[in-house]
Amino acid sequence: MDVTSLVEIAPRERFTRICALTGAGISVAAGLGTFRGPDGLWTLSPEMERAMHAHLLPGNVDALWEVWGGMWSTAAAAGPTPAHRALASAGASVITQNVDGLHQAAGSVDVVELHGSAGRARCLDDDFCGWTGPADEARRAEPPQCGQCTEPARPAVVLFGEMLDPEALGAARRLVSACDLFLAVGTSGRVAPASWLAPTARAAGAFCVNVDLHPDGPVDPAFHARVVGDAQDVLTEWAR
Repeated sequence: MDVTSLVEIAPRERFTRICALTGAGISVAAGLGTFRGPDGLWTLSPEMERAMHAHLLPGNVDALWEVWGGMWSTAAAAGPTPAHRALASAGASVITQNVDGLHQAAGSVDVVELHGSAGRARCLDDDFCGWTGPADEARRAEPPQCGQCTEPARPAVVLFGEMLDPEALGAARRLVSACDLFLAVGTSGRVAPASWLAPTARAAGAFCVNVDLHPDGPVDPAFHARVVGDAQDVLTEWAR
């Protein structure tokens, strides 16, 4: 069913183990665009396509730093949104598809980053070196380089054609299997691996809610309800 208030269907005080899956929509208020649509990053950033694919490495490293490094800088300058802060104040565990670090900046402690972090860098030569570290450390050189072997470095985000971190996937599965309230915020949750998180949470007994400002089609059967509204307002009211 579609509703307009998270407070009415899932009062904060009824739940003790809250887990939220978040996507690009939660960070729009921080100046970061979503990926699809006429105003999405795919449309507005000509470098986005080059910055998404692993098979273009190493020739697209400059685009990776421009796109993902730029996203990190924008997020750092804006700071977390009210929705990020609401999840942190509610003590929610977070599984995020975002790479902007805003959940940690808001004070969330238990954060699983499915797609890596634009605030970290890794050596291009994983087999030989395997270094990872802060992106700021890599960017002390121009172009950015590995902090260990001085070979070129790249942002530590997961590109098309790369496997997700199995440790992150395992941590995500454990969180959704143990929660009593599962929220999907700023994401449709229809693309794997996010697509199996809500069904896993529901099968484990959690109440599952999708918070969506622009719903597309009927409520996903994995969710008990869908709250139609801006996550900035919906989550702030709920957490308060």
